[in-house]
Amino acid sequence: MRRTFLGAAALLALAACGQETGPGNAGTDGVNVPAAESRALGIVGQARSIFGGVGSDDSVHASRSIPGGFTPEAIAAEPGTYRLVQINALGLQEPARVIQENGPEITLALQSGPTAAFDGGVLVATRGFGDDLITMESAGVLQALRSGGGTVTRRMETLDAQNQILTDSFACTIAPAGAEAVNLGIREATLRRFNENCRGTALIFDNIYWLDDSGSIVSSRQYVSPTVAYLRSNRL
Repeated sequence: MRRTFLGAAALLALAACGQETGPGNAGTDGVNVPAAESRALGIVGQARSIFGGVGSDDSVHASRSIPGGFTPEAIAAEPGTYRLVQINALGLQEPARVIQENGPEITLALQSGPTAAFDGGVLVATRGFGDDLITMESAGVLQALRSGGGTVTRRMETLDAQNQILTDSFACTIAPAGAEAVNLGIREATLRRFNENCRGTALIFDNIYWLDDSGSIVSSRQYVSPTVAYLRSNRL
């Protein structure tokens, strides 16, 4: 069953309200446990809610394996390794995890198999969606974001119906759009939003980036291709 981010947000809001009880939080058996341990238990429960919850009989199914190793326990143990990915045009909402990392360059593998590569949070390529983004230049985008806006020329390569590589250049304008509360799956954060408008010879698209105070991209909605449209990625 598909779980939308909105549904996940509602579940998480309820979970958060139930967890905060002061320095020591009460566990499910009513016994107070240290705050750090309680938070870990809460993350496991929230991960189950988002990534294929185990149902009412947790004692029996707590160790159930989700395909590809996406267990709630694994996500709770290393939340920084995972992302929430949503592609509305494909009806897809699912977890992804980092499978390759080289400094700011990372590659995510979705639970269903496709991959997406990012450079400092800027989408540069996808594979496995059918109509993929072969390459997209990221140079200058992060600098413009951290400078509060600017203009960037970006080059995109895609495949046509005959598997020929098509190249187009885009004049992109990046502008701040104020602060915004963003639901990231297992938490909500107030982030700085930037809009990117890109215009090519036959295509116009609009990306959105949400940055934290350090200038890192925490969440984004970025263009892939005409049939895939936009890929939304959230850090947990």
